[in-house]
Amino acid sequence: MQNRKKRGNGEGTLFKSSRTGLYVGQYVTNNKRHSVYQKKNEKIGDFKKRFNDILSSINTGTYIEKSNETFISILEKHIEQKHNDGITSDSGYLRDLYSINLIKNTCSNFINKSIQKINANDIEEAKQYIRKYSQTSIDKAWRLLNKTFKLAVSRRKIIFNPMNDETLIKPISIKETKKVEALTIKEEKLLREILNTKELKHKYRNIILLQLDTGMRIGEVLARSKDDVDFKSNTLNIHNTLTKNKDGKIILGSHTKTYNKKTGIDSGKRIISINEEVKQILKEQMESKITNINNLLFWDYKTNYYISYYQINSWLKRLNKKYKITKLDLSSHNLRHTYITRLREAGVDMKIIQYLVGHVEGSSITNDIYTSISKEFIESELKKIN
Repeated sequence: MQNRKKRGNGEGTLFKSSRTGLYVGQYVTNNKRHSVYQKKNEKIGDFKKRFNDILSSINTGTYIEKSNETFISILEKHIEQKHNDGITSDSGYLRDLYSINLIKNTCSNFINKSIQKINANDIEEAKQYIRKYSQTSIDKAWRLLNKTFKLAVSRRKIIFNPMNDETLIKPISIKETKKVEALTIKEEKLLREILNTKELKHKYRNIILLQLDTGMRIGEVLARSKDDVDFKSNTLNIHNTLTKNKDGKIILGSHTKTYNKKTGIDSGKRIISINEEVKQILKEQMESKITNINNLLFWDYKTNYYISYYQINSWLKRLNKKYKITKLDLSSHNLRHTYITRLREAGVDMKIIQYLVGHVEGSSITNDIYTSISKEFIESELKKIN
């Protein structure tokens, strides 16, 4: 026979086992019955206090049920769920997968542990490996680490987020950050001359000129269709970009890069005025035979598929090697930087620049990352002082 002592109001049951002669406490959480046992050398008063502490934590909402769920399982489920719910785009999902791989490569000391057994020291230990990546990659991975622990707290897996430890600081990359520079005025002039003479007939020539003259992202240039061009009002509608699906395949997106799925606001969507030079480029492109399904101005008819920015960057590198345009590692990104820099040098208002290039108004990215100062511009400004 077991001598049971019932506790009222469903707080739990405390009884003495006839088999062992020790006390046993039973309680229910999440429709599961749990038992806690008195240890051999544990005083009755100490055991009852331990049992009462458990019941108290249930009533105050601080109870944590023992779990073997690992850090990586929580993170991977979260990323998959966000994508399945439509919160994350396919391209965003791919970026998240890259960050997960970074975490797997650098945090192997704790990601397969039960999340209840991970502490700040485990994360601190992994920082030496995390630092080997670029700062941008570190920032993304650090956010996912924090998010995973926050999820564990909200789901009552752990009480405290170890990322909140005051001594735990986000690591700084040991890799040198390569800033994407703009072409100087002289370099830009040389590139334009080459495109308008020696490379006049190249299939990518108009793509490069459109970037130089509009500052569009390369994916936005490659997503422009005949329907986006309005010669009556001399405008170009920029409302989407080429992107990637979850398998890494290039597809035509429905929004620009700055589309916010939570708010439904697409800050990158814009209609820009086109000057005569842009107008001639667009006319030339529209007069060519356009037979692809989306009426895109630029299409790879050999593969019957979208032109990728890899193809454009590869050609720019070959072009630079051949004509020695700049000492920079020339890419389509340099062209966007060049456009923004020329606008800043011309004194164009920042709000106008942000609209033209599809940045969120008030973002520091436009000025902090995309603006360079050319040597020629500095010299011309100094002449004013002299």
